[in-house]
Amino acid sequence: MRLSFRESLRRFVPPWLSDRPGRTVAFRYLYGIAAVLDAGAEVLVQGIQARMPGLGTPTALEYIGRDRLIVRGPQQTDEAYAAELRRWLEYWRGAGNAYTLALALQTFLYPGAPRVRIVNRAGLWWTLDPSGELSWHQASPSNWDWDSITHPENAGNWSDFWVIVYPPHFDDAGDWGTSDGQTWGAGEAFGLDVETGAIETIKRLVQQWKGAHSNCVCLIVAYDEDSFDPEAAPGAPGMPDGLWGFWSKDNGSGGRVKSRRDDARYVEV
Repeated sequence: MRLSFRESLRRFVPPWLSDRPGRTVAFRYLYGIAAVLDAGAEVLVQGIQARMPGLGTPTALEYIGRDRLIVRGPQQTDEAYAAELRRWLEYWRGAGNAYTLALALQTFLYPGAPRVRIVNRAGLWWTLDPSGELSWHQASPSNWDWDSITHPENAGNWSDFWVIVYPPHFDDAGDWGTSDGQTWGAGEAFGLDVETGAIETIKRLVQQWKGAHSNCVCLIVAYDEDSFDPEAAPGAPGMPDGLWGFWSKDNGSGGRVKSRRDDARYVEV
């Protein structure tokens, strides 16, 4: 343990400068000088430690995160964010793959660490569980038919993918335009009880960590933990049936009905 200059002062001064009873003027003068040296040493130590997340002052985390491009979750504690900043090289080594993207989203939604799934047009699914375990499943034939009927021209877009986030996450905003619902201009996302800034941050996270060749079509905020099962059969109830490119579909009587599951919210990325 490092002794301060003040604590070690008595070891080096001659007797006539020590703090003798009744004769402490000279010693107090030297003690004041040593106090200034201690203050300078403390500034030096804190300055060195500030660049080390979890060791230095938490006020430096914001600047370290900006430098390492690691976004902080809105409810993430100093300790949790410092741990993510220490993993920054791991993040950037894996940039562009499904695991890193799912991990970044899961971390942003701290402290829930929800399950995150990523699926592409070919029916290849990646699942990151709250435990941190990553698994994948190839549905053959593909069980993910988002818009083959509404947008058949997109069939060749092999690089398209979708992100699904399960609870715990943002609450449902209720019915918009009602007495207990939200209205436009309230500063919150459509259908979600969260500020638009959080959604914009998630969009930026997706763009930052996805592969440069890939395109995220939609972020799905699911409320049913059993929805969107990777092992579901093609055309199973609750799975995309080729009509999800539009929010509504013809009901056969000249009217419109919802084309997608109503226990989820859909954010275009």
